[in-house]
Amino acid sequence: MTFDVLINTIQEYKQAGITDKKTLTTLTNDTFEDWLSSQGISHIEFLNDNKICLSVIGQLNEHDPSIGIEFYSRFIIISLDKIEDSNSISSALMSYSSDGDGAYVWIIPDGYMAGLTESEQEWEEHGGGYFSHESICISNTADIDTSCLLEVLYEDPSFENVSCEFDVPAHRSIHYRLDKLKNDNGDPLIAKDAPVSYKVTSRDARVVVQGSRILTSGENSIFASFGTVMAWCPQ
Repeated sequence: MTFDVLINTIQEYKQAGITDKKTLTTLTNDTFEDWLSSQGISHIEFLNDNKICLSVIGQLNEHDPSIGIEFYSRFIIISLDKIEDSNSISSALMSYSSDGDGAYVWIIPDGYMAGLTESEQEWEEHGGGYFSHESICISNTADIDTSCLLEVLYEDPSFENVSCEFDVPAHRSIHYRLDKLKNDNGDPLIAKDAPVSYKVTSRDARVVVQGSRILTSGENSIFASFGTVMAWCPQ
């Protein structure tokens, strides 16, 4: 897919007698939504017969002028009858830093870390075994670093909710063993054998969040079950 296909389709709409700005906007976004998102564009809006606005998922950096293209902080305006060719649109988009894929808020409603048996605790203390725990994985595909807040929401009202912050660099991922997180006193941050939910909020960039759980049981933890779930985002 290229911007040539997009522009040619717009021309075909017009040749078919579709000239209403609202109708052109709806048709174009419905047809190219997924591809536009892959190019860092969230929405196209027709301003008149030959001028469209592209909402960019990112911020404008230093750039060179381009014929038929007006640059703004988070959008560009394209004059279809003035641009030299569709490659100039791709070049213009390279002047923007990406806000990343995913969302700013993610929630994992079902969380539970089973306590370890005495033998498992002893085994773990000496560096062996792979025991019941949960993890979160966060991918930051943006061109900018971000800070994330992890909030742990307990079901039992006798427990006080806890939280921690961490950084996820641009074009990187982090993987946290939640049973290894510590509070200011060096104790486990999250209680065992307590139903919880997790909320991850990213401050500066869109991220993608996944939760994982392993449960072990039996003598010497010979049985294990694994579960992986994408977190839910309220968008």
